[in-house]
Amino acid sequence: MEVKRNMPTQWLPQCRFYFRHLLETQPLAFSALLAACTLCIGTLALYAQQSHSADTAQTEWRTLNQHAKDPSRTGAQTGDAKPDLPAFNNTALVEALNGAAEETKLSLDEISFLLDDNASQPYLRYRATLTVSSGYPIIRRFLDQVQTKQPEVSLDAITCTRDDIATVELTCDLALSAFYRKEAHG
Repeated sequence: MEVKRNMPTQWLPQCRFYFRHLLETQPLAFSALLAACTLCIGTLALYAQQSHSADTAQTEWRTLNQHAKDPSRTGAQTGDAKPDLPAFNNTALVEALNGAAEETKLSLDEISFLLDDNASQPYLRYRATLTVSSGYPIIRRFLDQVQTKQPEVSLDAITCTRDDIATVELTCDLALSAFYRKEAHG
């Protein structure tokens, strides 16, 4: 007996015949069969997605576990080391603010400084609050210049107002913080 190579092409008309016959004679059974097939396909798709997610999570877990066990890692990577902050110098922040103001041609008004020596923190926080008046691009450039001169300075808050909606000039209250090593302070 010889087996034909086109068996799948012969099955297609037969399957179509049986499905059509089932649909005409027993529509509820056909609907149940169709729903079961759809459910099986959806379940297989969900299983494939969950399996892929589990494989990805397991790979990430292995990578993180290997990095945690790697003895060649430095203390800064594991979080044991203190951040690399400069020694406390109260004039450095003043010089950075004045230098940035001169470069951007911005006048500084009402500057105040406060050294926050919190015993529970491993660093000193030197706060500066000041008021400036100019357009937004100049104030933004001033803050960028301060950050360039003193990378340990962060902008804590900025509040801007303007006298009239038609004017471009803003009056902004800036709150900055500079962070320094605690051991270097007297």
